[in-house]
Amino acid sequence: MNKNSNEISENEIRIISAKEPERHNNKKHTFRLWLLIILGVLILGCVVFVLTRDADSDNDSFIEETYDTVIDSEPQIIKNETTPDIEGFTISRDTTLNKTELLILTPENARPRLIIGNELLNNPNIILATQAADVRGDNGQIAGTFVLNGELISKGEAKAGFCSITDGELSIGVADATPMLEQALTEDGYFFRQYPLVVGGQIVENKPKGKAIRKALAEIGGRTCVVMSKERLTFQYFSQLLVDMGVRNAIYLVGSSSYGFYVNEDGNKILTGEKPKSELENVNYIIWEKL
Repeated sequence: MNKNSNEISENEIRIISAKEPERHNNKKHTFRLWLLIILGVLILGCVVFVLTRDADSDNDSFIEETYDTVIDSEPQIIKNETTPDIEGFTISRDTTLNKTELLILTPENARPRLIIGNELLNNPNIILATQAADVRGDNGQIAGTFVLNGELISKGEAKAGFCSITDGELSIGVADATPMLEQALTEDGYFFRQYPLVVGGQIVENKPKGKAIRKALAEIGGRTCVVMSKERLTFQYFSQLLVDMGVRNAIYLVGSSSYGFYVNEDGNKILTGEKPKSELENVNYIIWEKL
C-alpha cells in the first residue's frame, strides 16, 4: 500500500464510508417526525377549540345543569274544550324592560309544592309547573339539599339560594344554613336549593357567565311568581332586569329548554320548553295546584 493515503495502486481497493449519508438521512427523518407531531398537536387543538367554543359557560360550576341547554322552543298551546274552571289559574303578563321581553306567571288560588318525576304532571289540578332544582350530570342525583314532603332526598349546600314550602307558605332566601330546612323536615314540607339572583332588592353575583333562556322564582309586591326571559341572557343582566321590575327576592330555576306549563283563565294549557327524557328519575318540579 502506498504511504500517501490519497493515492491507490492498481491492486488496491478503497472503501468509501457510508456514515455521513446515514447521519444526514437520520436528521431528515427526525425533522419529519417532529413536523408531523407538531402538526398533529395543532390539529387536535383546533378540534378541541371548535367543540368547546360554543359551550354554555354555566357548566363552569362543578354541578351541571343537565337541562340548561341552548335550545329555545316556542310555547305550545293546548286548547280547553270545556267550560273553564276559574277556581285556580295562572295570570300571564308580558313586559319589556330595556328592550328585553319577559313573561311573568302568577298563580291564583293555588298551593305550591315540589314533585319528582314526569308522571305526576298529569294531575289536572296543576295550574303552573316548572323545573326547580338542578340534576347533577355525573351521577343523576339532585344537586344540593332537597326535601320532599318532609323526607330528605339529597343533601348539600352547593348553592346558597333556597326555597322553602311549609303548610303552603313559600319562602325565598339566601343562607348556607337556615332553620327553614329543619322546619320543612319536621312539618312535612318542601325545600330545594338554587343560585340566588336577588336579595333585598340587590343583585347577587354568580359564577356562570354564559347566556341562556333564564327563569326565576321571584317575590314581587309580596306575591310569588315565575319570571321567564324570551331570549338568552347572562345571570347578571337577568338579575338586573328583576331588580328593575321591582323584585325583592329571587332564586334561579332550571332555564333554557327546561320543561314547564301553565293554565290560563280560559283553561288553556300553554307548554314551554322540552320534556326531559323519561329515564331521568330525579327531574323535579315546583308546581301550584288548585285549592
